[in-house]
Amino acid sequence: MIIRNLTKKYMVTQEYLGNDNVHQYICYELDTPDKSQYCALCQKLSSVRGEEIRFLMEEMKNENFSDLTDFFINNDCLYVLLKYHAGTELERKIASEKCSLSERLEIIKNILEKILILNMPVYFFSSAMDIRRITLTSDNEVYFNYNCLDIDKFDSVEFKDGTKSLAEVIKFVFAYELKERSMPELETFVYSAGHNDMTNYMEIYEKYYQVYQIYFGRKQEDLEPQSFKFKVWDIIKKIGSFIKKLIQPALLILAVGYLAVSIMGVLAEPGYNENFTTIGTVIVTNKDTAEDKESVDENSSENAESEKADTSGVE
Repeated sequence: MIIRNLTKKYMVTQEYLGNDNVHQYICYELDTPDKSQYCALCQKLSSVRGEEIRFLMEEMKNENFSDLTDFFINNDCLYVLLKYHAGTELERKIASEKCSLSERLEIIKNILEKILILNMPVYFFSSAMDIRRITLTSDNEVYFNYNCLDIDKFDSVEFKDGTKSLAEVIKFVFAYELKERSMPELETFVYSAGHNDMTNYMEIYEKYYQVYQIYFGRKQEDLEPQSFKFKVWDIIKKIGSFIKKLIQPALLILAVGYLAVSIMGVLAEPGYNENFTTIGTVIVTNKDTAEDKESVDENSSENAESEKADTSGVE
């Protein structure tokens, strides 16, 4: 399939997106050495309004927005040509590569810088803020591809629609950090972007750059999580530390008391041992008491014999 205008021809290589009224094709310009790629939007004239034509004419005058290259009518269709950039989609890069915290911060900064440089029309800003439409080169240079299937409703798109979509992009890139709540400044930025608190590209960039300066160069493990599960664990650790502080003085007091009692026992005068030979009806014997008993028995026996002898001599 070849798309033509008065001076150029474009060879279609594949259909990119489509619905009943609008189709988007990837194509390249014939008769050019670099074979530059474009996304050709083909819209049925029956759905085109005069306001849309005026909108495209105004944006063609926007020299900064170089992604819009041409529009023309041919074969009952309105064709809009936008630059198409092959590369690694942001979604695939984040999902498949282990990007460091600093690299991800740099990627978002590059996205915001590109938006600022292009001075993107609100409609195209909103249509590009998608993790599948943002592409990156090997050195993280940023390009945008656009989903313009709703171009007939271009004038109903507001700036807040783009910032909400941008917030979703950032949520995807920093999903782990936002879940763990380890970057509160970024969390505040995302909330502001998603709740229409920013009104122009420069404001967005400046607020993000403040976050960038705080965290760029830091490692993932340096961040302090503040998620619910972390807070619970932190509370447990604090309680444990408090209990430990209470127990340590108590153990010290017990140790000092035990030492004092021991010293008093050493310094006390020696007493005497009271030996018991019976407990109730039970006779208690040990080595010492047994010897004493034998000595007593011998003395008793001798005394008895002596008395007996004395008695026997009496008439």
